[in-house]
Amino acid sequence: MKEAVKMKKILAVFICIALIFPACLSAKAESISVLEIAEGIISWKKTDLGADENGFLLNSSFLELAGSTAGDWYPIGLSRLGKDDNFGGYLAVLKDNAEARYREQGKLSSAKATEWHRIALAVLAAGGDPTNFGLDENGQPIDLIADGTYDRGKTTSLGRQGINGWIWGLIALDSKRYEIPENAYYSREDIIKEILCRQFSDGGFALSGKTADPDITAMALQALSPYYNSEKRYSYTLKSTGEELEKTVREAIDEAIECLSELQLGTGDFKSWGTENAESTDQVLVALCCLGIDPLKDERFIKNGNTLLDGILKYKMADGGFAHSFTFDPENPTAVPNSSNSMAGEQTLYAIAALWRFQNNMRSLYDFRPEQSEALKERISLLETGISEITEATDEEKLTELLTAFYSLPENERSYVKRYWALSDTAREKGIDIEKIAESTVAETFEENNGETENVIFSESDKRTAEALPQKLTTEQYVTVTALLDKLERSKDFEGKARYLEKLTKAKAEIASVQSEIDSLNGEILEKLYPYDSITLSDKKTVDEIYARYEALSEYERAKITGSGDLVKTKTKLDNILRGIIIALILGVIAVVTAVLLVLGICKRRRKKEREMEELEERYKDE
Repeated sequence: MKEAVKMKKILAVFICIALIFPACLSAKAESISVLEIAEGIISWKKTDLGADENGFLLNSSFLELAGSTAGDWYPIGLSRLGKDDNFGGYLAVLKDNAEARYREQGKLSSAKATEWHRIALAVLAAGGDPTNFGLDENGQPIDLIADGTYDRGKTTSLGRQGINGWIWGLIALDSKRYEIPENAYYSREDIIKEILCRQFSDGGFALSGKTADPDITAMALQALSPYYNSEKRYSYTLKSTGEELEKTVREAIDEAIECLSELQLGTGDFKSWGTENAESTDQVLVALCCLGIDPLKDERFIKNGNTLLDGILKYKMADGGFAHSFTFDPENPTAVPNSSNSMAGEQTLYAIAALWRFQNNMRSLYDFRPEQSEALKERISLLETGISEITEATDEEKLTELLTAFYSLPENERSYVKRYWALSDTAREKGIDIEKIAESTVAETFEENNGETENVIFSESDKRTAEALPQKLTTEQYVTVTALLDKLERSKDFEGKARYLEKLTKAKAEIASVQSEIDSLNGEILEKLYPYDSITLSDKKTVDEIYARYEALSEYERAKITGSGDLVKTKTKLDNILRGIIIALILGVIAVVTAVLLVLGICKRRRKKEREMEELEERYKDE
């Protein structure tokens, strides 16, 4: 009897587990909202920077990263999630960085066009205009879009760094659907074809080699997504095989989607260069959202019940951040396995932003144009409803009506219509001339509301901050001064503005002078002292001069000197050697003097004895 009761209890437990366990598995992505995931990343990054949990992520420490790969992606993610942060300060520092680099040879980079593309996206995210972003060395407005995309070929090929240059050039170009002038070096068609011709026979893309890489394949889809609904056909030659092809962007994208589906792992994530990682999965998620494909419901991207979001959450750490991978990745040696990683965090943050925007019927991640009006959204929604109702029995009149509705939309809004190809394919099967309908339909024009620049006020708090600047400035105040000066220059006039303008301009110049000294010191150290193990006593004068300049810097600046620890050790080593030599010389002199004194003493005593002997002899003679 007792055994029977015991078996019933055990059976009951197993039934409960059987009921609960599948629910736990299916709830791993649903149990946390996308905004919670984003908040966790932001919170972790603040902790990583030592920032105030309740303050801005884009604080003074973070703003020093403006204009770098390590810095620009976080503000993009924050902005596209609609988060409030210190975008004004970031924009000011970013502009100062761009202006300074434009005065150097090669400007932002002699080889990497993606420097222009990433910074342009960061400028847009922060609320700026990348086509008029500061002044170059000739006092002319800096146009990041022209210089980094359609006119890049005037200095070096847009694809000098590989397919990345073409991909991100197209993304930057379409971030606000910028028009390309007739005399431009590249056309949109040129850039699209340069991407298409690098596709592999399996539909994938890669930065190098002949094996499809999920990251680059997904990025290529992100760039090509605005052209998915275009009927335009492109003629090009495949780089990999030399085969002549003619395709629509849709055909190339569909092949790439199948490739990515095949590459997805059973855990929902992806492997790149032999390493399972979060970032590859992030890029695929962004690509599907850009294409209007639901990444959580499309069966092609659900493996063993795991979605892309499940694959991403696999790398979520207890501190809210995301690990790059769980194994050492030789391609990313700075990423520690099983630990939150900044790059994984930034890419997951903007991937979550892409998903959030998709779920809320907003513009895609890299489309920075003003949101569509409700009227336009309604028109697209009605059109999509009509397309979803198409069957084999749908007559030509209805199909023509739907095609007319599609081509009456502004050209740059047609990419937001889902399942257009169901309409196109059915219409062609029934012999409808789509090109004729497209030509005869006049697209309505919609004026975009670019908005007026708001009146900027240099507040009392800003004034107090300016007044509280230390008398001796260091680069530690660079971010504060740059942000204040930018805000002051854009602010409405007020009494005393000229004084603050003079004060902050002088402060910025003083900080620039300190930075110049840091740069000069670093240059001289690399030129004159490296490698340190080859330095001898003959170099002591040079070491002393450089060390004296190092000592004149503040403690904050000293941390920016290349190999400062080695400099101090070398200075100490040479001082000790010289001190040893001096001590040895002094001891030698003392020994010589002592020896001379001893000799002189002996001689003196000898002469004294001799005199005494002479006196005795004289005395004996007298007696």
